[in-house]
Amino acid sequence: MNNDLGRRRRVSRETRLLLATALLSVIALWTLARIRFPDQPAVTVQPLLTQLAPRPAYDSLASEIAQLRPRLEPLLVGGALRISDDAAVALLHDDKAREQAGIVGFDPASRLAVIRAPFLPAPPPVPWNPRDPQDPRYLVASDVSSGALSLRPVFVGSLTATRSPLWPQPVWVLPAGTGLATGSFVFTTDALLAGVVVEDEQQLAILPGAVLLAEAQRLVERPPGGFGDLGVEVRALTPTISKATGTSSGVIVAHVVPKGPASDALVVGDVLEAADGMLLETPLHWKAQASRLQPGEAVTVRVRRGGKVHDVTLVATPAHGDHSTLTLGLELRSMSGVGSAITQVEPGSIGDRAGLQAGDVITLAGSAKAPSPAAITGAIERASAGDAVLVAFVRDGTHAVTALEK
Repeated sequence: MNNDLGRRRRVSRETRLLLATALLSVIALWTLARIRFPDQPAVTVQPLLTQLAPRPAYDSLASEIAQLRPRLEPLLVGGALRISDDAAVALLHDDKAREQAGIVGFDPASRLAVIRAPFLPAPPPVPWNPRDPQDPRYLVASDVSSGALSLRPVFVGSLTATRSPLWPQPVWVLPAGTGLATGSFVFTTDALLAGVVVEDEQQLAILPGAVLLAEAQRLVERPPGGFGDLGVEVRALTPTISKATGTSSGVIVAHVVPKGPASDALVVGDVLEAADGMLLETPLHWKAQASRLQPGEAVTVRVRRGGKVHDVTLVATPAHGDHSTLTLGLELRSMSGVGSAITQVEPGSIGDRAGLQAGDVITLAGSAKAPSPAAITGAIERASAGDAVLVAFVRDGTHAVTALEK
């Protein structure tokens, strides 16, 4: 029986000949290849499979972005997006940029502006309308540095729609770490306008392209005229402030401009709960309501003070956006032989725009050394509109200079 098993397990002569032939064939082919191609390295299985694999997706994306450039360049003017042959839209982060831009329309709450652009016939941007914003995707961000346009891919895991008091339609909140900057315009890989990056409640979001274009058109059609100001600064309610005021909703007044439109009606510590029926959930809600008022326009505010609630009507006065209406806005205390110490700075004033702060000591104003409060006030009063007065000051032991621009 054991002999029968041994005979069944023995490999047949034909099988051995077949295996030997196959082995000799492989050796012969390898030898011929080395003789025919002596300079080529020996190829292993892994590199062969790598060569058969498709190109990496990122390489394909880079090629797509390069093809986008000729389509997007006519739309981007510096840091703005062209919306017509002679106008563009942008986010202006400071008043200096606003003064230099050539404003057609401006929203002081969102800082969105329509500006004049060099004439160039170009098709308007086409807004993107995704079926599901939460799908992960690559978008293309535009960056402008030293006048040169740069396009780069940005992977976005999801876009979450949320309401914002600054905009009439929801914005798309971006995931953390996407590497986008406020004011950057974002497109899809087929050149559709996804929108512009905005800041919303200390997080970044994309204002959708359709909403952006509609808001730009609204600014163009807005009746001409200045903006109003209520002279009130507010802050969010923290848990401890809520405990002290006895309320958990609204915003708290942090500053009221002396002799301003609200100085007779509001005091620091008041809680503002609503404005014209709109609940004031955050300081951004107050900004959206108050900063868009025109001079002479009134707003009814629900105020909580000392546990009691009452309504007050505030009438906006011209905002300090026009240099002719700006005041120095500094409360000063004389320091004999040194200069004048700043005890308070009015928000939006000439002093505030120059970066001065309470506690600074002014040691030079124009040609006046160790100036008195009267000398500082006189220096700015004698200046013509658009002129600037050089000021030296000391802050926390450090000497610095700035200019008071009238």
